[in-house]
Amino acid sequence: MKGAPVLKIVVNCGLCEDLIGPCITSLRAQTFVDWQAIVTIDRRGDATYERAVAAVADDERFVIVRNRRRLFPMENILRAIHRSYADPEDAIVILDGDDRLLHERALEIIANAHADDDCWVTYGSWISDDPRRPGPLPAYAVDADFRNEPWLGTAIRTWKRWLFDLIDDRDLRDRNGHYFRVAEDLACMLPMLEMATTRRAHHIAEPLMFYNRFSPHDPKRRLKNEGLRNAADLRARKPYAPLAAKVVRERAAVEGAQTAESFL
Repeated sequence: MKGAPVLKIVVNCGLCEDLIGPCITSLRAQTFVDWQAIVTIDRRGDATYERAVAAVADDERFVIVRNRRRLFPMENILRAIHRSYADPEDAIVILDGDDRLLHERALEIIANAHADDDCWVTYGSWISDDPRRPGPLPAYAVDADFRNEPWLGTAIRTWKRWLFDLIDDRDLRDRNGHYFRVAEDLACMLPMLEMATTRRAHHIAEPLMFYNRFSPHDPKRRLKNEGLRNAADLRARKPYAPLAAKVVRERAAVEGAQTAESFL
């Protein structure tokens, strides 16, 4: 596909032994093939790692990592991006291990969106197993005030690596200075949506992902109060200024702004 970036797919997994296989199978079935997936198994206690290895088979586009201790999504995202050696123009794609792509053209649609130089971020859309929130969700209105609007910057979330590198590391951390354990989606997306504005943040209306909202391993369910507190803190933080043009930071400056532990 002319002009399409390499996709670096970040797959975070808790204990999801019954769901990681379909997630990986949905990636391997994609018509767009220029991608790499970093699969992080963040907890021990079931067969998630073994089933991930079996599902990957001999597909060299996958890197599977099993953490020695639980790190939670935000730190896992940082580590995975570092492990992927993503270039500034590569697109990062976030997919949880208990979800899956809906059809074989999902990555092709994402790559096609990012082939447009004026696309820095994409968001939406999904369908779920929850009749109360079946999806899909609409786009933000033009010139939306993202921190005060209802949250729409949802899966599948993707962004150019150079844009993510502009986020202050302190804005990826909670009030105690630790990387967010939950509400990491807001921590990542709010600054990038503000820098991109609705001009360069593209909503993908077609559902691309099945969201397993009843997964018992979703931190948003088990850490609900912490998530609500984090979301309120994030919405109260200072907004980022819109960018008039692309800004690529030197890689040494990017890594120096983040703690070394994020890259172990």
